[in-house]
Amino acid sequence: MSMTEATPLVVAAAPVRYDDRAPPPAKRAADALPRWFLASAAASVVVTLLWMLALVALQQASHAQRKELLTAVGVADADLAPPSSSSSTPSSTSSLHLYAGVLNSLLGSFLSASGYCCQKFAHVRVQRDASLGAASQQRVFLFGLFLLAVGTVSAVLNLGILGQAVQAPFAALTLLYSAVLGRLVLREQFTLSDLGSSVLIVAGVAVDVLAAQLAHVPPTTFTLRSLGALLLRDSVFPAAYTLLALSYTTLLLRHVHSRRLHGQAVGLLAFSSSAGIMAGFTSLATKSTLEVLKAALRHDAARRHHAALELANPFFLLLVAAIPCALVPQLFLLNKGLEFFGTLRFIPLYQAFIILGNTLCGLVYFNEMASYAPRELLLFAGGVLVTLAGVCLQLLRVDTDAPSASSSSFSSAAATETSSALPVTMPPAPSPADPFATAFSFDDMEFAWSHGDVRTLCDFDACKAEIVRLLRSATASIYYSTFLCDFELVLEPATGASFASLLRDAVARGVQVHVLYNPVGDYGTPTLAALRRLLPPRVHLAWSVSDLGPSALTRCFSNNSRYGFHHQKYLCVDGARIMVTGCDVNEERNGWLRRNALGYYWHEVGVVAPCSAKMWHWVRANHVGAESELSDSVSSSGVTRHRRRHYAPFQSAPPFPLVAGGWREENAMVNLILRAQHSVQLENQILISGGSMQHNRVCDALIERIDRAHKAGHEFHVLLLSNAAQQDEPSHVTRFYCTLAVQWSLEHLEHAALQRGLSRETLAQYLLVARLQHHTDGGLIKVHSNLLIVDATYALRSSSNLADRSLSARPTDTELGLLFAGDVVARLQRELLVMYVPALADTLQPGPDAVAQVLAFVRSSRRSCIFPMELKPWSPIWTWFLMNVFVFASEGATGGRVRVTYETTASTVGKTASDASGAASALAG
Repeated sequence: MSMTEATPLVVAAAPVRYDDRAPPPAKRAADALPRWFLASAAASVVVTLLWMLALVALQQASHAQRKELLTAVGVADADLAPPSSSSSTPSSTSSLHLYAGVLNSLLGSFLSASGYCCQKFAHVRVQRDASLGAASQQRVFLFGLFLLAVGTVSAVLNLGILGQAVQAPFAALTLLYSAVLGRLVLREQFTLSDLGSSVLIVAGVAVDVLAAQLAHVPPTTFTLRSLGALLLRDSVFPAAYTLLALSYTTLLLRHVHSRRLHGQAVGLLAFSSSAGIMAGFTSLATKSTLEVLKAALRHDAARRHHAALELANPFFLLLVAAIPCALVPQLFLLNKGLEFFGTLRFIPLYQAFIILGNTLCGLVYFNEMASYAPRELLLFAGGVLVTLAGVCLQLLRVDTDAPSASSSSFSSAAATETSSALPVTMPPAPSPADPFATAFSFDDMEFAWSHGDVRTLCDFDACKAEIVRLLRSATASIYYSTFLCDFELVLEPATGASFASLLRDAVARGVQVHVLYNPVGDYGTPTLAALRRLLPPRVHLAWSVSDLGPSALTRCFSNNSRYGFHHQKYLCVDGARIMVTGCDVNEERNGWLRRNALGYYWHEVGVVAPCSAKMWHWVRANHVGAESELSDSVSSSGVTRHRRRHYAPFQSAPPFPLVAGGWREENAMVNLILRAQHSVQLENQILISGGSMQHNRVCDALIERIDRAHKAGHEFHVLLLSNAAQQDEPSHVTRFYCTLAVQWSLEHLEHAALQRGLSRETLAQYLLVARLQHHTDGGLIKVHSNLLIVDATYALRSSSNLADRSLSARPTDTELGLLFAGDVVARLQRELLVMYVPALADTLQPGPDAVAQVLAFVRSSRRSCIFPMELKPWSPIWTWFLMNVFVFASEGATGGRVRVTYETTASTVGKTASDASGAASALAG
């Protein structure tokens, strides 16, 4: 059964036949923004950029040039008198600046409103189809971010013209645009309450504008010295406001988080006010930076030699660093508000608090109201009170509309508020939408049962012995797929047999040998030329290379040559037996608690099962599909090139009990976890799951199952083993990302538990997340088992890592796993647990209670190889920021976001001399 990425959560009524040559499905109108809106936004961007260039040109032009240009567009001479002229008054100069700022704000506010609209559109899409991942992964979200960036730059230029307190009220223009776009684009309901709230907010802003105009505040320029003296003046207000604002934001957000009030009025207040306060600090840091830059780069020969010194001053660098420190939380809180509330409800409050935040920063830090007369101060205070009245009206409406909002989940108020925002793009899910819906049920899954002679291998020594046995037993065919294989590594010390020698013996016996190979050498695989010299003639060699790799610029900083790899690992002999995983061979792999060539330990598991007729057909197609002459293949000099495995929008899937990564395998894992009655044992090399940025729902499913057990009062235990670091990765950037991803996953596990009302202490009773470490010398034991065991009865052993790179609707790597069940699972689990905890060798009984016994021992004793992982003591916001940087700057390396195509090329070893050159050119292509 094949699945589309657009509807991976929907149970398919009938299988979809996969066709490599089929064009991608047409984009539905419901998934796109209206064309008139896109055209308006694009035109506004162009006009805004031209307007900003004009403003910059005016700032750099001489007075005579400025007068000539502005006279041409009809500006009165009285407004253009030079500073030394008697006709130059504060009133005329201020008016000119004010009018320029208003014109600039008209377009900038529309772009900001359009950006909010696009981001909300992305949130609604994700609410309707959880498989799309996070809203921030949608192209429409990135387009909205771009519109916000242009609007922000426009506002920043205004900050260079106007004071911060004077600039603040112009943000209310966004309300008018948001109301129109929310109604026409998002189709949100605009009620009389919304109208009244917006009118009060706009009225308050108008009063503030009037106060600013009556005050006649002249524009002021600063140097680094004068700015420092102003910000660090002998006053208690700057420090007090900073402390008060940060304390308010922290305590209110913590209250919302701990009480799960995200969709209620206090959540609306928390997200809008905190984002507005951060916006004030963002504007403060930006305006300060601009003032220093203007002074340092002024066309003044007397100051030009001081420019470099000022720009290298630590105080200036601190101002620059403060911009992202305030901007990142502002954007984060903005999107949290859009996630839980519609634009017509959230944006008015957000804009009101932007105004207040900017006003307070201008008042406290720049002392911009020092020249205000008592009349202007009263007007300004009255405007602020009217604005706050509009805010209160909106908050009261939230409580009135949703008095019974559930506090036990993260259910969004926007779920009902924006239910008509987009047409349905997929068949309706159960109500409420099941976040754990799968394309097939547990009963639809097929397993290889132990009565069918399923055998498990618990360390690499056993895997090597099985490889030797299978290769020697072959009489008709060998199909071998590998990610990493040292064909000359000795597998059997007694005879000196290696993979290459065993293949030569098989070819000599008349066995047909097919090898599907990953030729990318990032992890130490031999080159194609070296492999062809090692393999005997008449071996059918195919190699698979993805089209996903780093850009030319990224290659200057990373030693990765590809982001997608052929990662399937299996050995099928005579179409009768198949070994899934455990068949990659190199010096890094070694037996249990035997140090490898790199100085640490390796943990490997393999499974051998009978190969059914359907499985055998898929294995042959996986190899021969590239070796046969197809209409979309290119053959020259005995080399066949075949484009295959388009992971979006379709993915071909092997028959059960095989799974090949992607959304199908993720669905199988979710089904297994939610089906568990007593225990789950999950081991994986990589742990990247949870949160809105990850497609795979494995960690969410674990917490969901724990929550069900806790509510029912049932005993349930989860053992999750992974690696705290990946020191064998060739890229140091990848190593840090893997370490950061573990922190991300642990934070999400805790966060998801708190969402459901589970305390940290309660969660710890059910779940243990740990790594493996030698119990005597403390050496790292690399978890490479990638195994899921449920109730000591059902299991999945796969090459897939627990990450979107393997388990999503758009995976990056090709994978293969095997579902198996029966008594063999209980025996495998007991053998593994005894390896981890030798002290339980005589007392541990196989069965569903084995995990509970191990967890009880590990919590009371350190005499085992299991060491619990702990959260690092840094802020989750820092983790979120770094994960966003990695995910969105990775060019698809993190998986699940980019369409990947594999080009598989095949030839026969030793066929002709031209084959080698054709193979080399094929790989280079």
